[in-house]
Amino acid sequence: MYFASMKRILLAALLCFHLDSNAQYFVDIFSFNRQSYNVPSGPLTSDLFVNAFIPKVLKNGNTFFVRAHYEKLEMRNDSLSSAYSSITLPIGMQVQLKNPKVKFTGLIIPKIAGADLGAAFSDVFQIGAYSLFTVTESEKFRYKFGLYYNREFFGNFFVPLVGVDWKVSDRFSVFGTLPQSFKASYAIVPSRVNAGLAFRSMTRSFRGDDNNTFVRYNELQFKTFFDFYISKKNVVFVEGGYFLGKTPLLYNNADTKNPIVSDLLKEGKAFPIINAGWALRF
Repeated sequence: MYFASMKRILLAALLCFHLDSNAQYFVDIFSFNRQSYNVPSGPLTSDLFVNAFIPKVLKNGNTFFVRAHYEKLEMRNDSLSSAYSSITLPIGMQVQLKNPKVKFTGLIIPKIAGADLGAAFSDVFQIGAYSLFTVTESEKFRYKFGLYYNREFFGNFFVPLVGVDWKVSDRFSVFGTLPQSFKASYAIVPSRVNAGLAFRSMTRSFRGDDNNTFVRYNELQFKTFFDFYISKKNVVFVEGGYFLGKTPLLYNNADTKNPIVSDLLKEGKAFPIINAGWALRF
């Protein structure tokens, strides 16, 4: 009964931050995945993500929630290696406004990110915020708009948000929020196998090995995906496509525009990327 009630309330909102969730017709309570790619003439890169989502439905129908997100980014070549991690704990509320069609989702997003998460707190700490209005026109269509902000190590980072969730038919739907993520999904075997096309964009930064440097990562992907429902709530997913953004690059705090020359962190052009994981989905 609890999860049924939670689903009715939560599915109207997008919780999309790198925290990596998107407005859609389902909610992932727990998930993990790993993506990998090999930068031409550069390092083999692996990125691990673990997410947990804890909601609390209040008596007035609003929802309080906490999300936990962990990322570990690793890069290595024949002689060098480097790793950066982050822990993000978004805390927020989804509120039903006076207009019954409109809900507002707001979050505060504290985060630590760097090569050494045990470093001085002020050196690795970031703070962000997220706001999103969701307007439900029907059970099959809603649109969204809002704003994301984070105090990155390269400065203030603002991202306007706009998106739609549209259940075109029983088998085909499109959903997401640009410029962060968007999917077109088709149920090849209803309740068993979904496939489609996906777009993902995420910019973030990690403190470097010392507090005078940072790594900036401008991720941009176009890919295909397959979701396999092992059971009603257990989903294994695989994705493959191309990375078109900027690979992790090292910068000095005094010059946030020009990367430091590095034998490991090198810029690469378009190259293949794969991703696979598991989710507990409602």
